[in-house]
Amino acid sequence: MAEQRFDEIELIRVKKDEFEAFKKQSSLSFLKGLQATFPEQEYPENFAPIPSEQDYNESFYSDNPHIYYFYLNGRNIGGAIFEIDKENKRSHVDTLYINDNAHGQGIGTKVWKAIENHFPKTKVWELHTPYFEKRNIHFYINKCNFHITGFYKEMFDVNGLQKEFEFFKFEKIMS
Repeated sequence: MAEQRFDEIELIRVKKDEFEAFKKQSSLSFLKGLQATFPEQEYPENFAPIPSEQDYNESFYSDNPHIYYFYLNGRNIGGAIFEIDKENKRSHVDTLYINDNAHGQGIGTKVWKAIENHFPKTKVWELHTPYFEKRNIHFYINKCNFHITGFYKEMFDVNGLQKEFEFFKFEKIMS
């Protein structure tokens, strides 16, 4: 009988027939994050952007999608979409989320270590997060050792209205 190891994060590739479920799960996670950040907003999805249908489709139907669910002890705890550039050894995190019921348990840090182990040839990781996502900023800087390398503004369509949002760009150089 094979030894079963607990508390180990597994990255399982999302199959094409699971794309809609992935999109629903990640969108719900982002919406809950907006609700926590803007509790005074009755409809926070009208206040700030969450990944759009176009964002998901560009990732899902690209030439080489790297879309994963995260599992801990057989339980789905989140997922991510990556752009992996094997030639330049620079990879980008398009989307990363941890399910709401897995927050505050150190799981996010374990997930990030599992990502690094899964893609050992990546020398530089890059990602972006909105300026108002204090929880994410704390996580990437203090738990994962990323550095802020840029700040920019971008216009988004939020339910038919053009709104400007500010973002931080993060990088982590692997040793």
